[in-house]
Amino acid sequence: MIIKRALFSKYLLDKYLELFNICFPDSRKFSHKYLKWLYTENPDGDMIGYNAYDGEKLIGHYGCIPAKFIINSKHESGLLSLNTAIHPDYQGKGLFITLAKRTYDSAIKENYTFVYVVSNAKSTYGFTNKLGFQLVKPLDVLIGIGNLNIDWNKSNTSAEFY
Repeated sequence: MIIKRALFSKYLLDKYLELFNICFPDSRKFSHKYLKWLYTENPDGDMIGYNAYDGEKLIGHYGCIPAKFIINSKHESGLLSLNTAIHPDYQGKGLFITLAKRTYDSAIKENYTFVYVVSNAKSTYGFTNKLGFQLVKPLDVLIGIGNLNIDWNKSNTSAEFY
């Protein structure tokens, strides 16, 4: 098995799509246009991640997307852990953890100060118990109609994290 920094090319974006379609056959969110924007046209920077190969076959991909934040009035650069795909034939062998750790090591060298994730129930264990993430809280899902009466200017200036 070979681990390499995730790069960008039409060929690799096609390989990412192929892997995502194998891992998430019912998902409609992945497209070449979407990944190109997400990985190379994001105004906060290019995706940081790693790939795993078995020979020439892409068997794993992990990508984090840069984002700018203000935390306690200080500007910070963070990463959103977003796309993880491990080919079904290679799952359960610690590949996700290997790719994530390599990504975080690179992120530190590139002056990113934190990684955040909104994980599903299946992924939360790996993030908290294998990678040392802190579980802040499960997300609440709310549905509403109409004006929420939120003063966004006040919210942005008084928030500790935005």
